[in-house]
Amino acid sequence: MLNGVLDKAQAKVSQAHEAQRLMPPLNPSRAPLPRRSAALHLRSLIVRSLVARPQASGFRSAGSTLGLALLASCSIGITLLPAQAIEVLKLRLPLLDDTLSVRVSELASPDALWAGNSDLAELNRATDGNFAGAIGDLVNYPLPDRTYQSSPMVQQVEVLLKQLIEVDPGQRGLVDPEPVRTALIRLKASGQTSTLLNLLREIPGRQITIRLDRAVPQLRRIERQQRELDRLALTYPKLPPASHAALGRGPFPIQTRISTIPEPYTREPLEVTVVRPTGTPTLPPVVISHGLWDSPASFLGWAQHLASHGAPVFLPRHPGSDISQQADMLAGKASPPDPKEFLSRPYDVRALLDALDAGSLPGGEGVRARDVTFIGHSWGGTTALQLAGARSLPTALWKDCASASSPLRNISWVLQCSFLPAATESSLADARIARVAAISPPQGLVFAAGLVDLRVPVLLVSGSRDFVVPTRPEALHPFDAYPRGRHELVLVEGGTHFNLPADASSNGGPLRALLLRWARGQEITPTSGLSDPQSLPMRLIPLAASQP
Repeated sequence: MLNGVLDKAQAKVSQAHEAQRLMPPLNPSRAPLPRRSAALHLRSLIVRSLVARPQASGFRSAGSTLGLALLASCSIGITLLPAQAIEVLKLRLPLLDDTLSVRVSELASPDALWAGNSDLAELNRATDGNFAGAIGDLVNYPLPDRTYQSSPMVQQVEVLLKQLIEVDPGQRGLVDPEPVRTALIRLKASGQTSTLLNLLREIPGRQITIRLDRAVPQLRRIERQQRELDRLALTYPKLPPASHAALGRGPFPIQTRISTIPEPYTREPLEVTVVRPTGTPTLPPVVISHGLWDSPASFLGWAQHLASHGAPVFLPRHPGSDISQQADMLAGKASPPDPKEFLSRPYDVRALLDALDAGSLPGGEGVRARDVTFIGHSWGGTTALQLAGARSLPTALWKDCASASSPLRNISWVLQCSFLPAATESSLADARIARVAAISPPQGLVFAAGLVDLRVPVLLVSGSRDFVVPTRPEALHPFDAYPRGRHELVLVEGGTHFNLPADASSNGGPLRALLLRWARGQEITPTSGLSDPQSLPMRLIPLAASQP
């Protein structure tokens, strides 16, 4: 963990200018370097922890997740800040009261960085070129061909970036966005690929400072909250193992098809994946809603498990925020999701339920929208809460969208703050939905004053290691505002934002018995057998105890 690295580094800072040590052996194909100081070693230790090479496996290959949303949004946000387009970049390091510089020209290739004379070039040589790959991935990350300053999502990224970026007082004129827009136009006209590096080359300037040291308090706050959550979890018993019948596939053969229906609210076709048991269903219908930049494919494991036990399952593909929308955005063909998608998603679900009632959904024959269980992950979980009656009522907390220092701010605020321009005080509850399961939903900000209006039972599930939608501000605190009733909060130990959903290649994932019980309308108690002994343990946290 980063904080462990920082603590280790801090213990050595007092010795940094006295102790000398050898760096790891260099690649013999490179020229030998002299002995390095402990201070240089500490630079490497800290920068290595803060500038890690991106790993594709860190995000769902299917596309969903707020984590990927933040990465892509940050990429867009960078294009909107001309202060990034400079000849020299400086990184202010935590703990060491030190600054590393790098010339933009040195970022052109690993060889250019190796041959450079900046601080980062020296550090790269001293670590046998370990930084070259990570830096190359960053500066060559594809940027959209157009700017989207009006996008609330981008504006939220800017709030965070402005806390970390200091512009040289002598060049504050570069804060004006016009140079960036002009540079993007030039890039497009020249046929060059729109990357951060090419953009940097197009905008004049001298230097900026990236205040990495200002990120440390945020990281320490996350670690402190994690320790508190771990202590809290130990005070509640683990849910017992589920039966083989609940964990295994049910007795029904299943069939899958993809259908399309008109969407009268948005006037776009709505694609629906239908997974149902052959013959007559024995359980009420289930609707599963995917998260941002995801698709129904990521949840076929849930759907197949439920269908095998008798439930017809319907998975709408939300066109304004699915994986194809992400691809269009990164290709410069679309802007980040419009705030109106906050309302469009519940309308997608309403259109689906209407089609079931009208008998017009191919694959939905014989199924009516009654006693529906709605399951949503991430943004789909937010949609679940909307359909359960949660309202977006104005509150003083909304003002914190303009501040990077709010103690409740977390990555999910990038999305939640972008909802607010479209937020409505009206209830979007649908009487055909009898219960909802909200898995890792962003809710603490957008529903801060409106959770008391929940009308149907809510199963709230949070992973103890979810740093995208963290448990304390987005599950424990909001759950305390739920009205008294049949609501349940399940904490999945070791759960992240990415390992709770289950695709078709899985056995249904760690939540399969839990979701089956909820779809059956059965009560969840501390003695309910719901855990998979071969997977992640789960704990049931009472409503009255959600805040220690």
